[in-house]
Amino acid sequence: MTSTLAPLEALKFLGPAEVPKIAQRFGTPVFVYDEARIRAGVEHLRSLPSAFGHTIRYSIKACPSAAVIKLFDSMGTCFDASSGWEVLRAVRAGVDPSKILLTAQEAVFDGTLLDLLDAGLKFDAGSLHQLVEFGRARPGSPVSVRINPGFGSGLVPRLTSGGALSSFGIWHEYVPEMKALLQDHDLRVERLHTHIGSGHYADVLVPAARVLLDLVPEFPDVRCVNLGGGYRLTVMAGDPEYDHREWAGILAGEIRQVAEVTGRELHLEMEPGTYLMANAGAIVSTVIDVVDTGAGGHRFVKINAGLTEVLRPSYYGSAHPLVAIGRDGTVPPEGPPSCVAGHCCIAGDMLTLVPDDKHQAVRLGQVRPGDHIVVERSGGYCASMAMKNFNSYPEAPEVLRRTDGSYSLIRASQTIDQLVANERIPEGL
Repeated sequence: MTSTLAPLEALKFLGPAEVPKIAQRFGTPVFVYDEARIRAGVEHLRSLPSAFGHTIRYSIKACPSAAVIKLFDSMGTCFDASSGWEVLRAVRAGVDPSKILLTAQEAVFDGTLLDLLDAGLKFDAGSLHQLVEFGRARPGSPVSVRINPGFGSGLVPRLTSGGALSSFGIWHEYVPEMKALLQDHDLRVERLHTHIGSGHYADVLVPAARVLLDLVPEFPDVRCVNLGGGYRLTVMAGDPEYDHREWAGILAGEIRQVAEVTGRELHLEMEPGTYLMANAGAIVSTVIDVVDTGAGGHRFVKINAGLTEVLRPSYYGSAHPLVAIGRDGTVPPEGPPSCVAGHCCIAGDMLTLVPDDKHQAVRLGQVRPGDHIVVERSGGYCASMAMKNFNSYPEAPEVLRRTDGSYSLIRASQTIDQLVANERIPEGL
């Protein structure tokens, strides 16, 4: 076996014998989310050190399925919504609006959003224009503001949401303009917020938090600082373990120092999505073909999932652990290095790309058509940001693996009637 290849991957929460049973019962491709892992992630974040307490706001965009939202709500978490539509999904799932912070690129203050604000929804202004629009709609109200600290960090540039190349947040040099608008509309800043990217390092997160802490004395009503999300986690077999207690402890000490100066005991908020969901989800797929491009080419294992379920490898060059399981529920012996291709009729539907768009063969168990490939790290930003209905493939079903080992269907497979329900053919065409 070529020594430069990464280690052979293993299943994260499913047992090998479960894979064909899930495939037979629900069909493939199918998303499977593990309740136990989700609960364990929440408890771990709750155990992080903090000076005067901290709140977890689950980032809905990671996985907005109603059952997943309901699960987080039952654990007492709050929520981060990235659009008014996500707010509506959460409310429909039973979440009280007062538990939701809306941080969106656009915010249309129509009747629905105003009603939700009256019911307790919190709004986070990410631009001077948004601050004006909110001030006109709700003068004299408390508001949160998102600050772009002037720098950011992410696994790739497309995942970096701080700095001069990011449109997110009010640029840190525009705080004087922000203060003037706050005064014009009699708004009180109750929360300072930042989000620098996804998969960022703690050595960038802590300086971003310091930007907020340095602003606290200028805003006497601030009682909360929000660090956003993007907390790095171990995904691939060769990845290191990340110690989030370290940065949390450093930040707790600095928040205590702020309290000594201002007399305010700041509450901390965080908005994890990937951290809580990514490794708690997997896609069970079926191998549909195995081809190669000759002695100097590549071996391709084709599966019946792809861009329609997981966009991240093609869009970001992000790696997902890929695990071969035989149709009999056993782990097969290792086969030759292989590239894994999706089922869409487009060249970019590959699950084994690196950021420069090059194919990267991976170590994989020996498979043939009818066997299974489990795509791990698929709980966050997969079902929610996939290339829905491309090639007219229906949305895949979603299943929640309960703590007792049973399975609950939480989203049925889309039907062809549902896929075309909103289409219209004009008369005479």
